[in-house]
Amino acid sequence: MLGKKSAVLAMIAATSLTGGAGAASEEIVQLNPIVVTAQRMEVDDLQTPAAVTVITGEELKRTGANTLFDALSFVPGITNFSYGPGGMDYGAMDSRVNIRGLERGALILVDGVPLNLNGKNTLDGIPMEVVDKVEVLKGSASVLYGADALSGAVNIITKKAQAPSTEVSVGVGNVGHSVYRISHGDSQFRFSISKEFFGGQNQTSPVRWDRKYFNNRDKSNKLNYSFSAQLMEGLSLKYLRSKADSTYGQINISNNLKQSQQYHYNDLKQNISLAYEKDDIEATLFYLDRKLYGEGRNLYDLVYAPNKSNFKSMKYGIDILKKVEFNNKNVLTIGASGINEKYAGQSQENKDVRADRQSYALYGQFSHAISPNMDSILGARYQRIQDPVKNQNVFTPQWQLLYRLNDDASMYVNVGKSFTMPALSDTFKKVEGKYSAISGKNLKPEEGWNYEVGYKKITDEDSLKIAVYHMRFKNFFGWEKEVNEVTGEKYDVRINQGEFRNTGVEIEYKRMLSDRLKMEIGASFSNPKNQKKAGGVWEQTYPKVQLTTGVNYSTEKWTTGIYLNYWTKRLKNRDGGTNPDMISLNLSGEYRIGANDSCFLQVNNILDRRNVITNGAWEYWDLPFNFTLTYRHKF
Repeated sequence: MLGKKSAVLAMIAATSLTGGAGAASEEIVQLNPIVVTAQRMEVDDLQTPAAVTVITGEELKRTGANTLFDALSFVPGITNFSYGPGGMDYGAMDSRVNIRGLERGALILVDGVPLNLNGKNTLDGIPMEVVDKVEVLKGSASVLYGADALSGAVNIITKKAQAPSTEVSVGVGNVGHSVYRISHGDSQFRFSISKEFFGGQNQTSPVRWDRKYFNNRDKSNKLNYSFSAQLMEGLSLKYLRSKADSTYGQINISNNLKQSQQYHYNDLKQNISLAYEKDDIEATLFYLDRKLYGEGRNLYDLVYAPNKSNFKSMKYGIDILKKVEFNNKNVLTIGASGINEKYAGQSQENKDVRADRQSYALYGQFSHAISPNMDSILGARYQRIQDPVKNQNVFTPQWQLLYRLNDDASMYVNVGKSFTMPALSDTFKKVEGKYSAISGKNLKPEEGWNYEVGYKKITDEDSLKIAVYHMRFKNFFGWEKEVNEVTGEKYDVRINQGEFRNTGVEIEYKRMLSDRLKMEIGASFSNPKNQKKAGGVWEQTYPKVQLTTGVNYSTEKWTTGIYLNYWTKRLKNRDGGTNPDMISLNLSGEYRIGANDSCFLQVNNILDRRNVITNGAWEYWDLPFNFTLTYRHKF
């Protein structure tokens, strides 16, 4: 291992020291990029009254991360949670993006289409090669996007049709990783296909001494498709499909095969949307689904049996938006949406589980220029939800104020309410091995407020952004045990518990040290806590301190980068200690051989740390030191 690691580090060091004449990389660094997600219209970052981070697809790769999930972990305020490396889902135990310490508080969007399903927001299945840029909006986003955007939204904007080109790439690395891709695009359509393989890990968790086992992971693979087409002026079609095949285990520490379990999963995710945009009108029709089939066995008789909780979930809907401008000072945005969500059991035991939820919303946002230097934005959303437990009427207001100090600096205030509904699967309980509908429960939406003030200064050479915020939510979702009066069996039931709150500050600084050298530093200091019951103890939910930094250097032939993500002040674990600091140090390097050929090297976890990628009692570990070398050719 040491020899391989030294060779890889030596190669990167050589690239970093290679100068070369000529212009820098053609990649253009924008310190004041255009933002779409925050206001559903194109506004530059400096004029946006919210904390926003915009990352291009190339910048995501410079972090050295293999997945979009890991790359986003370098954004201050994002502390992701994952049971498998790179955000890989552990069956129904999904990885999730968390903004500002709020569990499942982020809404994931793909080209503005909501991707959250059944209360979960996994990024697993979205390959980085289809990403043009990502906009991370922190703070309430429920007015424009509805449920799930409690602490923010992550909008993944995919690549559009372009000049005709075909590209193939092959990547190989250690720990059994390899990836094969082909893509083609022209002015009318674009498609991409990739097949990725992952090696196994003998141990992915500490020993669970109370149950005398540890977790491991077997080989797995993933097949991704993406397709987009410009059908006519203003009308486009997009499709994403991901199918993952994975196997995980719980291995008895005494090597008792009857007590060692293995679980195999086929996980299919699909997302299709039809979007129209012309003359200040936007309309989107979308459909997404997920079908998870799992089976388990012990390692003695090796006979698989289907999981009792296999399921299919889906969501489809329509969103229509109209923008009206008055006197170049005022802009009115009005919209309506309708969404249908469904959840269905797919096994013999849960075949009667059928739940659906319909929601209809009217929303609007009015931007008013109070003076040449000051803008005010007032927004509101009314949402009617037909729910299998109890129908809900939710009203979410938002107010924002932006003051331009000068051409390079602005300050803002952002106050908004947001909400989310319980997952549809939470409306069922397991009794005597079977699932049945809950009766008499009154699950309410989890809802609360985000308060934020911020400062931005952006010049041609550097960018400084500071946000101070406070969050407070009630009806925080939790679980409690109920007892069957006849059988005495205990089962988990979803309930509303206490509150969540967090107060913190985020700082992002970027500087162009030269036309070839870029530096960025980020920090987040916060105190996320929840209270399970009113009057109870406040417990920490996520790390209190996050520090990120990176340096990126480009020449005509080379682009190299080194990035660090550090979490500290972490949670207590189930052994009575504290989860260790997470230190993720990555390197990347690209060598452009010619106009049509390049090599790209990604090196993850250089320090070979046993990083804990979960938060709280149940520890799961990231990959050890690993690298992938990719060769690309364009036709």
